[in-house]
Amino acid sequence: MAAHGYRWVSHAGMSEAEERASIEGAIRAILAATGRRPVGWHTRAPATSRTRSLLVEYGFLYDSDAYDDELPYWVKVDGKPHLVVPYSLTNNDGQFMRGNVGNGEQFFAFLRDAFDMLYAEGRTHPKMMSVGMHMRLLGHPARAAGLQRFLDHVTQKPDVWITRRLDIARHWVATHPAA
Repeated sequence: MAAHGYRWVSHAGMSEAEERASIEGAIRAILAATGRRPVGWHTRAPATSRTRSLLVEYGFLYDSDAYDDELPYWVKVDGKPHLVVPYSLTNNDGQFMRGNVGNGEQFFAFLRDAFDMLYAEGRTHPKMMSVGMHMRLLGHPARAAGLQRFLDHVTQKPDVWITRRLDIARHWVATHPAA
């Protein structure tokens, strides 16, 4: 689970006070619901020019406000290292909402093809595949069946790690610390 903000609203155009309130509200709500504060962040809509500075200030381990890579990387924010764990809108159940896939089998085939390509490329260079999932989209039985087929497919391959973004971030910090 990563924080998306306190409400399902775009951060683009927010004042600093509004963005702070959204981040603080998300932290409080997730802490109250789960007993743990979020350490990952993904802005629902385009981040503002100050989002990463605020995330560093509020102690977030990483953000996923990037769609530009298949591995985590470090950026400097206010002179401090900050981890980015890229996200994908492609390997995402949002495909159902955009009409790109209509059923679980199509979703499975799309994810399988992406995985198979990255797995082959990963023989020489590590890869990460992000699969975005939302209960309101993938939580329907026929759609979830496509995810189950995908999980069955990838668990048959050696050297595959199915994990949370938090675990990826912690691994990256431990094995590839900021310079």
